[in-house]
Amino acid sequence: MINTVMNLKPDLPGKGSTIIRFVLLLILLLSVKSVFASPLTLNYDLFFGYMKTEYKLQYEYVSTAFYLRDKKRGAACLIKQAWIVVDQKRDPMEFAQAGRLLPFFSEQHRKDGAMIEVELLAGQADYQCSLQVTLMAKGAQLDNLSWPRLALISEQLEGLLKKNAGMVGQYFLPAFAGLRLQLAEPLSAAQLSVLDKQMISGSENNALLLSNERLKGAELESLGELKVVRITPWLVK
Repeated sequence: MINTVMNLKPDLPGKGSTIIRFVLLLILLLSVKSVFASPLTLNYDLFFGYMKTEYKLQYEYVSTAFYLRDKKRGAACLIKQAWIVVDQKRDPMEFAQAGRLLPFFSEQHRKDGAMIEVELLAGQADYQCSLQVTLMAKGAQLDNLSWPRLALISEQLEGLLKKNAGMVGQYFLPAFAGLRLQLAEPLSAAQLSVLDKQMISGSENNALLLSNERLKGAELESLGELKVVRITPWLVK
């Protein structure tokens, strides 16, 4: 099993803390050491800051997702059980087995110094799990995509990114070029030809890169039969 303690301080006002939070948002790759028979432990306060931002904005189309990834392989750290722990009290926490943590939002748990404990499935003792924060469209918004909806997703992803970065940190953000649409399967030559006519910029690794300029100029009602499994920001340095 894997043991991790992420001793991260709460977000405090000021330029330094804002930049630190921005770095965490974009990278957040915190290495861990392998120790048998111990759970992976994370500070709840780290998650709370991002959840509070999302709660205040009340965006309909986008959310913040938390994933555990093996630093060396890039693969998901598969979860067996997860809890939010305060002293001796342990509350079960939802998760998706393929490495996604789904903590609930609780001001009281933050005040009480809660920790998140994660037990991984067997066979991952040599994994170096890192926490990755990802801004993405909500799963319910991926069906029957239309150009107006994609434009709203783009607007809300950019808003969430800037809000998390803070007043100072947002000026250090890479350029928000548009959306990255992850597809369930590679595109055929025929599909690529059609998509080019629909003003989608290109493809890479089963993904389409859709610029904000093309979104504003698009007039089609839907993306046809494309199976989109994830939408995230397209950032350009």
